[in-house]
Formats: sequence, C-alpha cells, structure tokens
Amino acid sequence: MWNPLSWVMEAAAVMAIVLANGRGEGPNWQDFVGIICLLIINSTISFIEENNAGNAAAALMARLAPKTKVLRDGQWQETDAAILVPGDIISIKLGDIIPADARLLEGDPLKIDQASALLDSDKSQLNN
Repeated sequence: MWNPLSWVMEAAAVMAIVLANGRGEGPNWQDFVGIICLLIINSTISFIEENNAGNAAAALMARLAPKTKVLRDGQWQETDAAILVPGDIISIKLGDIIPADARLLEGDPLKIDQASALLDSDKSQLNN
C-alpha cells in the first residue's frame, strides 16, 4: 500500500470520517467502508501480481542460467557452468557463450566478441 493511488484512497477514507457533511450530521460511514474495501481489494490484487512477477522472474533466471557441455568420466554431459572446475574439457560451437576461462585444444581459430565481458566492442582473434 505504498503508492500514490493508495495514498489518495487513504486520504479520502480519513476525510470521510473526519469531515462531516456540514449539516450537523455524523461522518459518512458508507463511503469510509467502501473506500476501505477498495483498498483491501487493491492490496490483494497487487500482492498476487507481485508474487506472480517474482515467480516469473525466478523461473526466467533459472532458465537463463548458463549451461555447458563438459567431458566428465569419458562422457559428454550438460551441466551448470557454475560447477566447472579447472581442467574440465568443454565443448563449444557457433553461437555458444563460453562459460569460463578456456584454452583451445583443437579446432579452427576462434573470433570471440568480448564486449559483454569487457563492456566495449573488442573482438579478439584466438589461435591454437
């Protein structure tokens, strides 16, 4: 309930209670109860939407977690890049993101775009 719409509704609820309508009558309880109900509905919807957005963000982050093909125990397997250790042999192909510092064992020379790592547009030529 920390947004401008809620603040306006809270102020309206307070004014419905505090301010009489000028004819010696009491506060306007129907308006107060109506505004409070709207505040509760608004808070419930906001909570559900924020919860869903948080779940969607977590699912997206899990899906985008870098994975790599690594040779372990004589077999190629896909694992999270976070659990690579020095000495692991990884397989890369065109368009892959290289998940760690690596040494080229075999294959053609590579051209690597290091812009995402270095925050500039340097393209390095690597040879065997």
